[in-house]
Amino acid sequence: MIEKIYIPTVRRATKQISFLNLPDELKKRVTMVIDPNEKHLYNYDCEYLCIPEKLVGTWTQLSETRLFIHKHAGNIRYAVVDDDLILKKRNQKYFGDVSDMETSKRPATPNEIMRMYNLMNEWLDEDNIGICGISDAGIPPGDKRYLDTVNVFAYTFYDGAVISKHINDMNITSNRIAEDITFMFECFSRGINSRKSCEFMYDNRSTTKELEDTRIIWKDMFDKMPDNVFQSDEHHKAILDLKKRYPYAIDIFEKDGKTKYRYHMKEVYKRSQVSNTIEEFM
Repeated sequence: MIEKIYIPTVRRATKQISFLNLPDELKKRVTMVIDPNEKHLYNYDCEYLCIPEKLVGTWTQLSETRLFIHKHAGNIRYAVVDDDLILKKRNQKYFGDVSDMETSKRPATPNEIMRMYNLMNEWLDEDNIGICGISDAGIPPGDKRYLDTVNVFAYTFYDGAVISKHINDMNITSNRIAEDITFMFECFSRGINSRKSCEFMYDNRSTTKELEDTRIIWKDMFDKMPDNVFQSDEHHKAILDLKKRYPYAIDIFEKDGKTKYRYHMKEVYKRSQVSNTIEEFM
C-alpha cells in the first residue's frame, strides 16, 4: 500500500491542484511539505510537515527538501508529487486494445486514479523495482504500457524499504536543481530499478495561465533564473557535475543553437548489476 503522499509546496496555499485532483480516499494519505513560515496559510484536511528552518531560503532548498522527505518516509511505501498536476489516462488503442475514449487522452476518473495507485504498489512488489512513476502528458505515446530503467519525476512512487538502505550515501544536494535526474542516477548505480507507466500521465498545470505566478515564485527563490531553466547556466553546471560522476552515461551536445543532454540510464543500471554479480562471486 502507498501509505503516504508527500506534496512539497511553496507559496501556493490556495492553489493545491494535485491535492484537489485526488479521490477522497487518497486525500487522507496526503502530507503537505511546507515552509514553516507559511503554515498559517494552509487549511486543507491533511497532514502537514514543515521543513527545518535551516533549509528555508537556502541555495539548495529544493534538493534538500527532497532529501528531507525521503528520510522522513523511512521504510514505508510513499509517493512524492509536485503540487500542480492533473492526472490523465491514455486511450487504450495505443496499446493494441479497443479505443475506450474519443480522444487520445482524458482526465482520469477517481476509480482510475485508485487503480493507478494500486498498480504502482504492485510494481514495487517486483524484484529490483524501487521507484515507479507516470508519463508526461505532453510526450507522444508509444505502444508499450510501461517502460523500465527510465527517468521518472514529478509524480513518483518509492519503496522506502529499498530507498532507506541507500539514502544516507546518496549525493543529491550538491546542486539546487536537476536533483531529480541526479537521484535517478544514484538509484540506478545502486541496483535500484525504475518503471514508468505510459497508460497514466500527469499534466503540469504550471505551463498554463492557471498558475502564471509560478515563474515569479521560482525566479524569486532562485535569483531570477532564466525562463527556460533547462538552458540556464545553473542547470548546465548541475549536469556537468553529474557527468563527472558518470562520464560514460551522459552526452552533451549542441542542436539548433541549444545545449542538449542524452542520458544512458540503462548503462548505469547494467553496470550496477555487473558489480553486484562480482561482489556475490567474491
